[in-house]
Amino acid sequence: METSKEERLQLALDAARLGTFVWYAEDRGEPDERMLELFNLPKDGTLSLSAALASMIHPDDRGRYADAVAAAFDPGGARELREDIRVMQSHGGYHWVAVTARAFFTGDPPVPYRLVGVAADVTERYEAEARRDFLFTVSETLRALTDPAEIKTRSADLLGRHLSVSRALYLDVTHEPDSDYYVVERDFHDPGVASIAGRYRADDFGAGLFAEWRAGRAITVTDVRTDARVSEAERLAYPATDVRAFAAVPLVKEGSHVATLMLHQSTPRTWQPGELALVEEVAERTWAAVERAQAEKELRQSELRFREVVEVAPQLVWVGRCDGSVEFANENWTTSTGVDPDGMDHWAMLTAAAHPDEAAGLRADLAQAEARCAAFEGELRLRQRSGGFRWFLMRIVPLSDGAGSVLKWFGVATDIDDRRRADEVLREEEHQVALRLQRALLPRAVESPAGTAVCARYEAGTVALEVGGDWYDAFALPDGQLAITVGDVVGHGLDAAIAMGTLRVAMAALAPHSAGPGELLSQFDRFAREVDGAHFATACYAQYDPASGRLRYASAGHPPMLVIDADGSARWLDGGRSGPLAGKVDDQRPDATDLLEPGATLVLYSDGLIERRREPITVGLERLARAAVELHHLPVEQFCGQLISALGGERQHTDDIVVLCLRAVAQPYRRELRADATELSGMRRSLTAWCAVRHVADTTVARLMLAVGEAAANAIEHAYLGQAPRSVSVTVSQEPDGTLVATIADTGSWRSPAHPGSDRGRGILIMRRVSDTFERHTTAGGTTIRLRLSPNGPAA
Repeated sequence: METSKEERLQLALDAARLGTFVWYAEDRGEPDERMLELFNLPKDGTLSLSAALASMIHPDDRGRYADAVAAAFDPGGARELREDIRVMQSHGGYHWVAVTARAFFTGDPPVPYRLVGVAADVTERYEAEARRDFLFTVSETLRALTDPAEIKTRSADLLGRHLSVSRALYLDVTHEPDSDYYVVERDFHDPGVASIAGRYRADDFGAGLFAEWRAGRAITVTDVRTDARVSEAERLAYPATDVRAFAAVPLVKEGSHVATLMLHQSTPRTWQPGELALVEEVAERTWAAVERAQAEKELRQSELRFREVVEVAPQLVWVGRCDGSVEFANENWTTSTGVDPDGMDHWAMLTAAAHPDEAAGLRADLAQAEARCAAFEGELRLRQRSGGFRWFLMRIVPLSDGAGSVLKWFGVATDIDDRRRADEVLREEEHQVALRLQRALLPRAVESPAGTAVCARYEAGTVALEVGGDWYDAFALPDGQLAITVGDVVGHGLDAAIAMGTLRVAMAALAPHSAGPGELLSQFDRFAREVDGAHFATACYAQYDPASGRLRYASAGHPPMLVIDADGSARWLDGGRSGPLAGKVDDQRPDATDLLEPGATLVLYSDGLIERRREPITVGLERLARAAVELHHLPVEQFCGQLISALGGERQHTDDIVVLCLRAVAQPYRRELRADATELSGMRRSLTAWCAVRHVADTTVARLMLAVGEAAANAIEHAYLGQAPRSVSVTVSQEPDGTLVATIADTGSWRSPAHPGSDRGRGILIMRRVSDTFERHTTAGGTTIRLRLSPNGPAA
């Protein structure tokens, strides 16, 4: 099946949510539906530059955008338009739209004819930048403060103004014998809203909502009048403090609720996930700043306390005397930098650890701080004993004698290397944009029918920004079997992604009409030959029957599937192999069969999991088998994720990684018996087969047959005397320690033995004797007998 370039382009535009337009010099536009949507216009609307400049574009952007259009129509210019503008939306606000276009001219001399371009909503990027800027402002503001109370107040003030709330407050939690108490030293509040600074008994608040705080869970309430979690008493109390909606993020450290950052709104408000995430980040940064300020205060109060604390602190800490010698440097200093302070001037110690490009500037800054008896603060790179440099925030504070003379210098350097990697975060955001198309073409979830546990993981390549061609899928077949597949299209980019999506959908469509995996891959091969970009694609496909444990599989040029049995032994499925798809025609692709016993895990994967540069593929396969054996005891979700990590999924890699795992889960035995004694023999045969698959010991099987047989025979013979015969249900399950739990139930009437000496009742004695526990429950609706038989229980 051939896909036109136009169709592929439209797929790409739709996936990237790009609008397209043609605008003619006479102010006539031809926008598509997405373009009209970006400008808040109906599908049948029209769009012209004059209308956009008059009412749709933000007033501050209109002149700039008009100038940019004029520049694009200048024959002597670049003939391109690249502008980000704000466009009004139906709710009255604006979103950011990035417009990119090329101008076309006609005639000689050239006369502007039209602009052809695309537009995309880039609001998320601007919001992310605003978030980063705000968090940077918070960090910079709090870093300059040393009073914990001022840090809490400034943090609440910054957050309250940024989110336009009625009130923002930071609550400290104190734990006292009679109750927890919430302490608000100061708060941010609108002029029309009163401050609620004070000390409050925690038990006076609603038990339900504030129990969530203690558990470390954030709370959002849109409207206290309608929220079902708010009691009637609370509903009446909140208006007294001008609270109609609120959001609260607790801080739990080492299992203890220590503080909460809370926002109040005097009107109903729907709290957005991004707002709550921002509050959580500010809460953590506030807590960190408060902790830092309190630590610095304690350090200045007591040198002994200082030494005890700094030896276990993660920061690099040192003390310099007024004569320049080093009085103390904590172990982290030497361990981290490798610079031995013994016999060194403390200023020289710092410049020796600094990056060569920054040593001279640091020396000048330190000399100025010493001359002015002032604190120094700066960000710089310090060498690492392990090699290389890391960024640190360095703060050096003088301790004076009260008369202006410096006694000592206290220094702290905090590792901020992660924060300085902001450019890496930005690159990752760009990478995530490239992945949207890839993820849109993969299934949102995989099915796990009864008797199976299925999990899939997709890890995109971390180096290239282009999308790849790996796919996976899992779906139910009409006969109850589960189909699973993993495949890989050669190359990266839009063509590979489109080919991947086409192949994945085609396989799911062909599978229900194929007799088996081999025939499916043969049909799939013929289809793939007509798909652009599918040549030499690889795929593996399997069908699993949860009832029998039977697995049929086939592979077209793909790495072999791996099975880890319940006992931890590994084996490769080497059967059913044939060449890659859409290469040499292969009309008779083979398949093979295998048996997955309960607890066995089947692993399908793409080559990105095992391949390394300049390394034989056999080494990667051996590495995969070892890791899978070590992790086989984990739940399948953890197994799948940790398998990627164990094989270096966190390292930088150019190829995508796909892992799909299927674990065979033991299913209980179930059988409905007619009230007919001839049913018992069939039950015994099928139950014996069920026990054999689960490796139940012969002695336990004998006990089970005796106990279940007696119970089922009693129910068949006696439960429906004088009634229309119905059924007897038998269910047996196996617990992890091997214990068998049997349940036999009827819907008839229980009849006690007519005479104590009669044969009736002996079946119960037998059941009690061969089982570990025997329970019988009789109601008007029938009788249920429940038996437990452990592997080491009484002999039959």
